[in-house]
Amino acid sequence: MNKKWQRDYGEGHNIDEIGAVASATGGVLTCNDDGGNTNNNSDRIVSLDRSSLHNHDEAERVRGNFFSSWPVILYLPNLMGYLRIILSFIGLKHALQQQSHNALNTWITAALLDLVDGIVARRLNQLSQFGVFLDVMADNILRTTVWISAMIEISKSDSSWENDILCVWAAIVISLEWITFFCAQSNRTNRNGDQTVHWKDVKRTSVEEENRPPPFWVQAVFKNNFRSFFGIFAIFGLFVAPLGTYVWYADRLAKITWPSRILSERNMSILIIMSYAGRFLSAMVELWLCYNFFRGVIATDKWQQMKQKDS
Repeated sequence: MNKKWQRDYGEGHNIDEIGAVASATGGVLTCNDDGGNTNNNSDRIVSLDRSSLHNHDEAERVRGNFFSSWPVILYLPNLMGYLRIILSFIGLKHALQQQSHNALNTWITAALLDLVDGIVARRLNQLSQFGVFLDVMADNILRTTVWISAMIEISKSDSSWENDILCVWAAIVISLEWITFFCAQSNRTNRNGDQTVHWKDVKRTSVEEENRPPPFWVQAVFKNNFRSFFGIFAIFGLFVAPLGTYVWYADRLAKITWPSRILSERNMSILIIMSYAGRFLSAMVELWLCYNFFRGVIATDKWQQMKQKDS
């Protein structure tokens, strides 16, 4: 018999289409038959007291209303975003003072906060458009400061065409990230009726293109909200490529940072090469997003020209 497995991550009770309720006990797996059999077999359906469920939901609703009533700029996830930006520049200060160990740890702390703020926002019902904007901006600022620090360290090493190309690559990556940020946020401000256009949505120049799916590599990265091999690989490249480059050149004379101490030079080089492959995949997605955005802008200009000629 075909079965479905459902996981509850502790964010509330999950109720499937046949009415079975999964207990919110932190990672409970429940198995439900598609046939709709609702007997009391404890191996197949988890039963919960209805009054307890009602009280739990009511408590969650009151808590959500309390936290969501805060001023948006003081939402806890947004405060974490401000802290991430501050930590990015503190790490840059440490890098300029040749304190590579402190710089790396500060940047890693900022990156780890990025993994937490989204969970906090959902748990406290503190979701906001400003928070989305701040989250992406904090990510860009973090990676920009790390790439700048890496370029400074590269410039201190022996001059070679490989190092020159690497500095140009870093500058291109920084520019591409901020151009993508501009395109994505500009797309968010566009309105489609009463709905805000999501940043992953793109403008099309014809009905035929409207139904055309994105390239396979874009679909692979965005699949399941980045929770896939290619999505994780792209995110890995986004953050590890600048950090790995900084560590490689900052520790060229002495192994100061902890990655250089626990990893051999060969393993470190393999890790950096892998991160650059992931960063290249991210760049392909960014280029596609930018291409679609600017294609939409040009199509809008053409439409305006045609409208003016008709009038």
